[in-house]
Amino acid sequence: MRRRDAKPDPEVDHSLRELEAALAGEPTADPDTALLVADVRAARPEPDPQFLASLDARVHAGFPKQRTTPEREKRASWHARLRQPLVVAPAVIAACAAVAVIAIGVPERSDDLASTMSGGGGEIINDSAAVTKGTPPLEPQAAESAPSQTASTPAAGQTLSAGSSSSARKVERAAELTLTPAPDEVQKTADGVIRETQANGGYVQESSIRTRDDGGSASFTLRIPSAKLDATLANLSKLAHVGALNQSSNDITAQTASAADRLSDARAERRALLQALGRATTDRQINSLKARLRDNRSEIAARQGELDAQRRRADLATVAVSIEGIGTAAPKDDSAWTPGDALHDAGRVLEVAGGVALIALAVLAPLGVLAVLALLGSHAVRRRRREGALDGV
Repeated sequence: MRRRDAKPDPEVDHSLRELEAALAGEPTADPDTALLVADVRAARPEPDPQFLASLDARVHAGFPKQRTTPEREKRASWHARLRQPLVVAPAVIAACAAVAVIAIGVPERSDDLASTMSGGGGEIINDSAAVTKGTPPLEPQAAESAPSQTASTPAAGQTLSAGSSSSARKVERAAELTLTPAPDEVQKTADGVIRETQANGGYVQESSIRTRDDGGSASFTLRIPSAKLDATLANLSKLAHVGALNQSSNDITAQTASAADRLSDARAERRALLQALGRATTDRQINSLKARLRDNRSEIAARQGELDAQRRRADLATVAVSIEGIGTAAPKDDSAWTPGDALHDAGRVLEVAGGVALIALAVLAPLGVLAVLALLGSHAVRRRRREGALDGV
């Protein structure tokens, strides 16, 4: 039987079907293969933006052929054309990554796959140098199968540190604001704090509002975009009288750069482990590298969380707002006299007039009683005198 008519190995056929299911994102795919495909896709290199722009221009132009003169074609010999650099298309890079994944399920053909990867222009990284501290070293057989070469690109951590020094500084900002409105305006001021926070793109992290008959209090913990912190504080200060305002800032550029470096090192370790997995030849090596990839996957998630936390500290400022209903009511504007004001003034006039009348009555009442008594006394005296005169006659 000829080789072309030989039936494929069932194990190879099963591995290829598992790989196709993982690449298609089917829910029935093998979890380990799906995670490995995700790692390979995460580690694939990004094409140069200039190359993508030039490729798009050539696509819109219909891939025009470069015209050369006959004299130039004669001068360009065949060995000079062979020395021209080749452009590796992104599709070729993706194909190499797929071949590395196939090598996981077909260990008996890993020698051919390793030779294909090395011949396709891929860079071989020394496993003992690329894997960071804290993980066990590769087995001797895997180390022998992977030739040690010096990487032509700088370390990922060094490149990130250099970029961090030229980028903008990362500063964490915070503020504490105390508002003292009138006791009956605590709820209104609290509603204004929430409204201004949402209008400036922030959110309320914690809130507590306590109201009572004679006043109340409230406290808020706000997360405001650092770029809008000053404008937000100015708007909040207009809601009520400002009792106190404190602002602070903390430079966290070093912490952010350190978290980014640790994430870059973990991703570089993943790339090295994937390349070593593509060159593994025994089940023992494959299982060991898979275990280390699982640990590396957890480390990348943790490092990404640390970097996101540092970025949130710089992007969002923390504002603590306290509202205390101990102030006095703001004076009303007397420039506009309304019917309500007229009614209030009329009532005030009547109230004052009633008070004056009551005071006058209190003063004149005793005098009136004395006057009445005096009048009655004089009338009785005159009556007696008249009766005495009549008796004499």
